[in-house]
Amino acid sequence: MAHATQPAPAPATAPPRPAAAPFLPGGVSVVPPASVPLGFLAFGGVGLWALGLAVWFAADRLVHTPTHPGAVSAVHVAVLAFLTTSVLGAVHQFSPVVARRPLRSVRAARCTLVGIVATAWLLPSGFAHGPEALVAAGAVIGSATVLLAAWNLSGPLSARDGGVPLLGLRWSIGFLVATVAFGAVYAFNRQTGWFPLLPNRVLAHAHLGLLGWLGLTYVAVAEKLWPMFLLAHRPSARSGAWAVRLLAGGVPVLAAGLLFAVPVLAWPGAVAVVAGLGCHLWSLGGAIRHRRRPLELLHAFLFTSAAFLVLAVALGVLAGIADVDVVTRTRLVAAEVASLIAWLGLAVIGHVHKIVPFIGYSALRARGVSTSPGGRPLLFGDLFHPGVARATLGTASSGFVLAIAGVLTTSTTLVALGGVAISVTGLMATLNLAIGPIRVLRRRAPEETTALTTTEVAR
Repeated sequence: MAHATQPAPAPATAPPRPAAAPFLPGGVSVVPPASVPLGFLAFGGVGLWALGLAVWFAADRLVHTPTHPGAVSAVHVAVLAFLTTSVLGAVHQFSPVVARRPLRSVRAARCTLVGIVATAWLLPSGFAHGPEALVAAGAVIGSATVLLAAWNLSGPLSARDGGVPLLGLRWSIGFLVATVAFGAVYAFNRQTGWFPLLPNRVLAHAHLGLLGWLGLTYVAVAEKLWPMFLLAHRPSARSGAWAVRLLAGGVPVLAAGLLFAVPVLAWPGAVAVVAGLGCHLWSLGGAIRHRRRPLELLHAFLFTSAAFLVLAVALGVLAGIADVDVVTRTRLVAAEVASLIAWLGLAVIGHVHKIVPFIGYSALRARGVSTSPGGRPLLFGDLFHPGVARATLGTASSGFVLAIAGVLTTSTTLVALGGVAISVTGLMATLNLAIGPIRVLRRRAPEETTALTTTEVAR
């Protein structure tokens, strides 16, 4: 008589790991490790904090002599330590997803972070305090870093099916290389004296970077982010395409006209740039009108950012056509540059409150975390404190308003107060976005902790 045998028990299997949600629609495999974009954005937050301090300490120079090395140092903190560092992080995340092609090298991306952070601190320090060798060192490191970034990003940017956002990014990376090359020549000229350091050369350099590199990047990327965040199905995206084309065509003409002080050359470029920025705002309006999601904190940042852009255009036009003395014109131009920084700065801060939670959510889900500290399903909004985020909008807006008003009214006190508010903004935003995921990890549900431990042991 045959004895019945019990079937062998099935081997224990670990609970499946939840799939990570991608930052943007597209293949997850092409996205660099989360530490790459988050590293750039973290140092960008530190740069925003340092910008406020730089504005505070250089308030008298920004008001009375905007071309003084102390004022130039503060502007470089804004453009390099805050804006360029943050935007490079976003581009290293955004380009591979849109193109569905990876970066050429993750290691090169990490080297780019090290290089841009070194450049962002060496150059302003050299301008403000010396020695002059710091400026030259920053120029050399910055040039090598930007060339490395351009090579690394050329992998995804060489794709043919990325549409307007990818086309705009190709042009903007070209403007980044041109801006840094311009700056490197300018830096070495401080010692060699190849040509006189006239204010119009500083102005051309500033507009090339703020409008060609940073502005065009934001305008191009927005054409992908705005419809995605709002689920907006616009009948046409022609306004966004025109914004990219007009900016790409107008910025070099404007910069050349400013560089050589040729109004007949600068004005056509200025008209094209203003038209491109108008198309950019029209595109934002179209995304808002055709949205399927309600407005949120991001859009409060965007509306405030757009107001600063309108102010920058008005100040730039006024500086170009008004019959005023040189001192007043210089003040108007300084306020225009500050308004452009405010436009881009508020846009960056607003989008970071979406980008960082997206990346953090993916990382948490990959670790098995699926619920918020309150026991609900984990959402992006659980990864930062909404009250602190709203306060960040208030301090950022008031800080830039005070700084611009101080420049226009020659009030050192207002500029200094604006710097304090901007510095507080950088501190609050960085800590709020960094602490959120840590808080979720520490307060995750007990059953998730058990499942996570089992998974890790099984692996």
